[in-house]
Amino acid sequence: MRIVFSTDTISRGGKERQISILAKYIQDRGIYHIILAKRIISGNNFFQEYNISEGQINIYADYKSYHNIIKEKRPDVVVSWDIKSSLYNILLYKKYGFKFINGSIRHGIRLFKPSHIYRSLLCHLSPYVISNSLAGLRVNNLKPGDRKFVLYNGVETKFRNNLSAKEKEDLKKLLIPGYTNNPGFVFISIANFVPYKDYFTIFRALAKLKAKQYFNYFIVGDGPMRPAIEAQINDFNLQENVILVGRTEKVNEYLFSSDLMIHSSRGEGISNAILEAMYAGLPVIATNVGGVPETVYPGSSLLFPYKDHEALYQCLLKSQELKESFDPDSEDYQAHLRKFSVETMVRRFEEIIDIVTKKRN
Repeated sequence: MRIVFSTDTISRGGKERQISILAKYIQDRGIYHIILAKRIISGNNFFQEYNISEGQINIYADYKSYHNIIKEKRPDVVVSWDIKSSLYNILLYKKYGFKFINGSIRHGIRLFKPSHIYRSLLCHLSPYVISNSLAGLRVNNLKPGDRKFVLYNGVETKFRNNLSAKEKEDLKKLLIPGYTNNPGFVFISIANFVPYKDYFTIFRALAKLKAKQYFNYFIVGDGPMRPAIEAQINDFNLQENVILVGRTEKVNEYLFSSDLMIHSSRGEGISNAILEAMYAGLPVIATNVGGVPETVYPGSSLLFPYKDHEALYQCLLKSQELKESFDPDSEDYQAHLRKFSVETMVRRFEEIIDIVTKKRN
């Protein structure tokens, strides 16, 4: 079988991680695949991390070059993860007889933006659709069934926290300047510096919390809003609390040394950052949007409305209680996590491919 994954960019986003993991695992099972991308963002990316060879990556510039690659490779299945290649595949799948799966739904909220309306239209024109959340299907007026599928993101075992209490404290001392003399509760957020991640609401809530308790706050990420983020940290007098980690390949170490994740995004399908925190055994405080409610475990999470800093503050006051009230080793919690394992994701993807290839377009 020949499977093509098509995407707009090769970088280090959640979409690229999911493609890379799927590509690696089907490759290990002897399934031939190639990846089509419009551009590669320089620097380390997940395709390098998962040993996807450059020979399996084809760069296209426009519809003509995309068409020529499809004509040459003659795939059995094409899974597109972006809007533009989804349009191309809608135009090509009947001509070349391949099964086309539109996997471009990555958010679980309804936005009346041209790109979101366009994506929704293309999904309704596609023979098969994959969303990484049930919420993503619903906001596009699609019902799960034999042609519309949910494929949850999968988290790798490296995010499982097996540290003892002493090892965790030692890691905190290593990563947090002055922690030995001034310990405190450790929050973490993993999100790029872009408007819809809404760090501003977190800073407003933390500024209020600071009057009651000392804490440390890791921010793992970077992006075009970094100067604005730094200015807000100063405006809210959080310089001694916030540690700007930037981008790092040691995300798991920062998770293992944290006590709770804060996630304030405007919209998510299934958030890799939340899943990684859950695998690390952290409770989560997050916005009640998109696929977040179907991601978090009820006994280890609190949800608040988007941009409501007062509601977030009230959640933060319960951080210690939330941390102590759930057992990350409980069977119920572990059963919940298994829905988001790499093994479950790959197995579900193989089931979808099996269903699709046995159907007539």
